Amino acid sequence: MKATFYVLITILVISCGSDQKLNTSFKNDDLIALVNSKTEVGDLSANEYDSEWIPVQSRKEMLTSFFGKIKDREYEVFNFFPGEMSPINDEELSYFFHHVDTELVENDLGDYVPIMVEETFDPSGIVYFKFKEELYYNDESGAFYKKVKYVCPMEKMYEEDGSLRGYRGLFWVKIGE
Repeated sequence: MKATFYVLITILVISCGSDQKLNTSFKNDDLIALVNSKTEVGDLSANEYDSEWIPVQSRKEMLTSFFGKIKDREYEVFNFFPGEMSPINDEELSYFFHHVDTELVENDLGDYVPIMVEETFDPSGIVYFKFKEELYYNDESGAFYKKVKYVCPMEKMYEEDGSLRGYRGLFWVKIGE
């Protein structure tokens, strides 16, 4: 009885804690899992540019093209929420690329005065991409390959004192069928 309980709990934990669909009987080019990976594209704020990063000019062209396609709605775009793929509407996406907000700033007299702050998205802050990929295995050749389904651009976030706070996923972009 106790052993059966542990087996059932283990199965429940494994099945709930993973969005991977594992295939245990392989045929040629079988999908065996949905996996996550990460690729660094480079950090323009770094003191030295790592030779493994995408060259600066290629990086700029790729990011300009990629975000242009997102802005033009050539891709489906989803909010960056764990375990959820909720679509971003046109208004939210437009706000992401450009918006004007009002902030209250304290003047010399101690009064708070509203000021207009205009923000336009700059893709140079993207330091890496997260990917959701399908992992395939070919039993005859023993080869693995992946098919990218979603990509998430990640940018650095800073504290007010300029220290690194962490990284923020902007949104998930569906690029594969």
